[in-house]
Amino acid sequence: MSVQIQNRNNIPRIIQSLKELRKYEIEVGIFGGQGAEYVMIAAVHEFGVTIRKGSGSIVIPERSFLRSTFDEKQDEWVKFVKKQMEHLLNLRINARTLCERLGAKMVADIQEKITDLDTPPNAPATIAQKGSSNPLIDSGGLRMRITYKVVQK
Repeated sequence: MSVQIQNRNNIPRIIQSLKELRKYEIEVGIFGGQGAEYVMIAAVHEFGVTIRKGSGSIVIPERSFLRSTFDEKQDEWVKFVKKQMEHLLNLRINARTLCERLGAKMVADIQEKITDLDTPPNAPATIAQKGSSNPLIDSGGLRMRITYKVVQK
């Protein structure tokens, strides 16, 4: 009978995986390129704007969907990362995969916020023009352009 001993010291690989986490950043939002007009639309809704026209003005109120989602979901995202860390430490995923998963979750949460946000409401004239009372959804273009990038520092 022979006994075979295998070296299962995974500590160096785990340390390397943890070091790799420092190499990545996750950017979430709407990026230029195709549909760059949605960057402007997002900024208008995120911060609000007053457009002066002749002797009057049009006020588009702030309807934060990025900052408010970050504020509301931060603790949930931390819990999500803690659960993903278990997979990283067990060498089932790598650092980039953890970041990709977090980015996808963040996008889904922001898109849900865009769908659910209903205050401040649209003006009656806007509702009549759009045929919808959802302040942040007209064609769905803004919502579908929320994305993320995992970038190496």
